[in-house]
Amino acid sequence: MYAALGIVLIVAGAILTFAVDRQAEGVDIDAIGWILMAGGGIALLVALFQAAAWTSWRNRHYVTERHVSPDGEHYVEESKMS
Repeated sequence: MYAALGIVLIVAGAILTFAVDRQAEGVDIDAIGWILMAGGGIALLVALFQAAAWTSWRNRHYVTERHVSPDGEHYVEESKMS
């Protein structure tokens, strides 16, 4: 979701900065365009970090081992994440 938002913000900011030649009184359209592009870049970074976290979480495996004592009365259970 953040990736799409970032792309939309970058495109809108680039249009305002580089393609619009009009001037509005009291409003700097170029500055608004640069702000939108910066916000789009931040949104893309957030999307990148979310994707990296999701990928590392998805690739984790849990292994549980149960070791029984020779007399059969006691056992130890070990859980590992790899």
